[in-house]
Amino acid sequence: MSNEENSKEMSNETFWKNLVIQYWYFVVIFGLIVIAAIIGFILILDWYINTNPIGGQGTWTFDQFSMGTVIELVIFLILWELVIVGLPTFIIGGIIVAIIWYGIFAPDLKEEIKLRVKKEEEYKKKYGRKSEGSGLFGFLMFIGVCIYIFLDGNWATEFGNLSFGYFVDAWITVFIWVLIIFGIPAVVIGTIWFIKKYGNLD
Repeated sequence: MSNEENSKEMSNETFWKNLVIQYWYFVVIFGLIVIAAIIGFILILDWYINTNPIGGQGTWTFDQFSMGTVIELVIFLILWELVIVGLPTFIIGGIIVAIIWYGIFAPDLKEEIKLRVKKEEEYKKKYGRKSEGSGLFGFLMFIGVCIYIFLDGNWATEFGNLSFGYFVDAWITVFIWVLIIFGIPAVVIGTIWFIKKYGNLD
């Protein structure tokens, strides 16, 4: 029984591998869209914090906030991110997916994809899914911000003497450095590994 499952898993892996290799240029396009979305998210966050009257354009300290101003700040930040970054990203991505699905993929290929996606969803429902990546990334960001504040000489500075804009700038700086230090090497190493392992299509 386990041999049959392993065989199915291998055939499933081969299918997606071949699909990615055959349409690699769409993978690159989606990668660029993700990168653009990340850059847009950072730019909108920085612009919003430094121009918003709520928070004094990033100059307020934490003791100057109320529950109402915090909620209002967060809600409008989410709305701006959705309108300027989220919606265009989903629209562009949706258009590309529609072009691929309706204009490029053959009917038999689409049926095969539907079947395999359905099986994967059933497998996830049966055995559950693990999502430890977001928690690990959040912890990594927290450690990075702590290191940034320490190196910046504000480790013993009281929160009331630091603006919340300072912490946002610290988070953005650490986020960018995490992407540079871990993201770029991961993409390069992953690309080299993929080419070496799946470079030949049989």
